[in-house]
Amino acid sequence: MKRMSIFCVMALLFGLMGSFQVYAATEENTQVKSSEVHGRAHFKHNPEFIKKQAESMGIETDGKDTETLAKEVREAMIKKKAEALGIETKGKDIDTLAKEVFETEIKNDAKELGIAAEGKELKDLAHEVRDAKIKKEAKELGISTDNKDSHQLAHEVRDKRIFQAAEKLGIETKNKASDELFKEIMTNHADKVKELNLFPSREGKFRFFN
Repeated sequence: MKRMSIFCVMALLFGLMGSFQVYAATEENTQVKSSEVHGRAHFKHNPEFIKKQAESMGIETDGKDTETLAKEVREAMIKKKAEALGIETKGKDIDTLAKEVFETEIKNDAKELGIAAEGKELKDLAHEVRDAKIKKEAKELGISTDNKDSHQLAHEVRDKRIFQAAEKLGIETKNKASDELFKEIMTNHADKVKELNLFPSREGKFRFFN
């Protein structure tokens, strides 16, 4: 459950629900390659970023370590998302609630994309939805999908979004890798990212922070 908890923190903080979709692992062992969770390794250990997220959500940060704050941020975001989806939160532990949020969003996305959900295992449906959303995003960004798997497309979509965001923020991109740019964007310009909707979801909102 510890692995699931860490993954859910990063999926909710950097869940790519439009820019580059990924899903949290479920009890059915749905797995997403860690490289598709852009910046996961860096931000899992970034106390400043986690603290900023906690503060923005009204969570008291004094005397708490990064792991504790990350857990509280995760729980607050899951509850907020559950409420937005009309899911009852009373009397449910956070992992149960996270699974319900995950399942509801998968089914909602499948319906929106015209993907039949009936008779499919959740993990299979999740992969199908993820692949469809990545391809859709790639086409919208003018990225060719020919002879590319979802893993490769996710990288290309992620990189293009990051470079586009950096350029809009006036950040010098020459000789910089996407990882370096993403770190700079999220560390120094998080408020602008939300304000300018630089990594939009289908609702037109920056889902990392809502």
